[in-house]
Amino acid sequence: MTINPLSEEAAAVSFDALDVRGQDGLLAPKVAALGKALARASQLQARMQFGFSQTEWQVVMLLADFQPVSIRKLAYLAMVDAAQVSRSIGTLARKGLVERGTSARDSRRADLRLSTQGMDVALTLRQVSRQRNERLLDGYSPERVAGLFEMLDVLTARAMREEMDSAEGDLGGEV
Repeated sequence: MTINPLSEEAAAVSFDALDVRGQDGLLAPKVAALGKALARASQLQARMQFGFSQTEWQVVMLLADFQPVSIRKLAYLAMVDAAQVSRSIGTLARKGLVERGTSARDSRRADLRLSTQGMDVALTLRQVSRQRNERLLDGYSPERVAGLFEMLDVLTARAMREEMDSAEGDLGGEV
């Protein structure tokens, strides 16, 4: 499959044609749409190549970064119910991709990690994601890409702060 990279101007025109800007300038729907589109593409690739469900894909990708980790922490990171994560762990363990160990801090808790084969799968999925990034960002200068990532980091930190403030009941005096 050949992908024709778009110039910044052509990408903007194509974006305009999609009519996704009609959300009153709200950031969340735009970022959510991008995130969902990227996640769907990644999940489809994982399903086609490895037969993974969405949760199995998430578990493999998260374990690659956070192992060893408990099911509870993995469920929190994936924003998925712990029962779903547990079922996915069982499936992935039967495929030889995930190993269960005992936590050094609490012998009642299982620590999960990828097997060597599981890490190979995660690395393959990550490489496919990097290739997708390159296609999506093609035509943008390194400075613009760096600026985008910097802005996303700042916005993520601010959103997390908003979440924490809201959870504490402190909306900064605004109602």
